[in-house]
Amino acid sequence: MKRMGQWVPKGLAGLLALAAGVVQAGVPGGGIVGYAPGSVAVPTLSEWTLIGLGLLLMVVAYRVLRTRANGRLLANLLVLGGAAAAGLGGHSLVGSAKAISFTQVEMPSAAGGAVSVPYVNETIEVVNSTPIAQTITSIAPTGFALEGDPGFTPRCTVGLQVPASSSCYVRFDILLEAR
Repeated sequence: MKRMGQWVPKGLAGLLALAAGVVQAGVPGGGIVGYAPGSVAVPTLSEWTLIGLGLLLMVVAYRVLRTRANGRLLANLLVLGGAAAAGLGGHSLVGSAKAISFTQVEMPSAAGGAVSVPYVNETIEVVNSTPIAQTITSIAPTGFALEGDPGFTPRCTVGLQVPASSSCYVRFDILLEAR
């Protein structure tokens, strides 16, 4: 009788563990990426102020070079180089290329929310399709999934600011497979 009393708690614990495993097996793997609008005010100069400062610097450099001996040729080359750089500055000489195609999930709400990532064992591109920057607030694996290394940057991490029309990468791996 004494031995029977020892088996009851162990049997109940085993039964509960089995039931939890069955319930957990019904949960799909993957994870949830939470996001919220968030922008950090960074003091900057406007584009016109930067252009004005650049022109002022060019005028000062031109005047200094012209007063030096043999500086006239160097000053003229500086003006020609500046004009060439200004002419080419507005054109994209090198474009971005993606050689790898990722499964994408989108952050559709400008007010924030959560994106469900139902995929496991592959790198997922989380795209900010809102017109404002979004901040990753949480990354929560579901089921038997664990957060893995996507192998690409920027990696979605809590606190990462994703600008409008940009993306970050996340990966959820499953260690145990259902048989």
